[in-house]
Amino acid sequence: MPFLLRTYLLPAALEDDAVALLWEGGTLGVQVVEEGETVRLEAYFPDGSDSDPLADHPDVESLPTENVEQQDWLAAWRAQATPFEVGGSFVVDPREPEEVPETAGGKRRLLSLPARAAFGVGSHESTRLAVELVEGLPLAGRDVLDVGTGTGILAFAALHLGARSTVAFDLDPAAVYAARDNAHRNRFEPLLFVGHGDTLGEGATFDWVLVNVVPELVRPEMPALAARAVEGMVLSGILLEGVGEVLQLVWKLGLTETARATAGEWVALRVERSAA
Repeated sequence: MPFLLRTYLLPAALEDDAVALLWEGGTLGVQVVEEGETVRLEAYFPDGSDSDPLADHPDVESLPTENVEQQDWLAAWRAQATPFEVGGSFVVDPREPEEVPETAGGKRRLLSLPARAAFGVGSHESTRLAVELVEGLPLAGRDVLDVGTGTGILAFAALHLGARSTVAFDLDPAAVYAARDNAHRNRFEPLLFVGHGDTLGEGATFDWVLVNVVPELVRPEMPALAARAVEGMVLSGILLEGVGEVLQLVWKLGLTETARATAGEWVALRVERSAA
């Protein structure tokens, strides 16, 4: 299956905003190459896509679009990848399972998440921040919904921290297939499906709802998702400049901020049901 490769050159200071725009525009994956004060973004789109989110950006130089055949772009990266810590409880290993020694996790819980697709392995700031806040939730015996599950890392973290059950979904079938394989690999049993939150049906509620999705993409579903949250939500994938807008939205939905975590331009929020 061929893909379109769109390549951009831009100031390093614009990297986070540009990557966010690319995800909103439907990219299948972005590779960032730092070149001093300039970064090179290589974004893959489905063959035939006319989406080019940075085409008219005044500070971004667009290079000629290329057609590339499908390949395992992450094979070389996996070969030299090393485990990394996430939150206070976990260590993620992005290598192939047969390359991971039994003692790889040490005192932390080892999550084997081989890097095989654009949704990553939990190294992005938004996922790290979400895990930090999930670690602070009262999850023992609780039911959890993971929205935009990707590799499944938040669902797995919730189960490890005592959740009674987790339901996780994503619009990308490849993400759900990867999360299913990761669940088996790490001996977790979340309920996984491809689709939207409305697939759950009316009346389905969860103690905590975890949303690691760029706000602009999940905004139409936020009222329905908030209605399913009995105790509260963890929201990540938020750029610093957009925090105020997100807080206004959740306040209207009956939720208030009780904790936040930040890293660079990224923010994650814990919001809880307001007292009646």
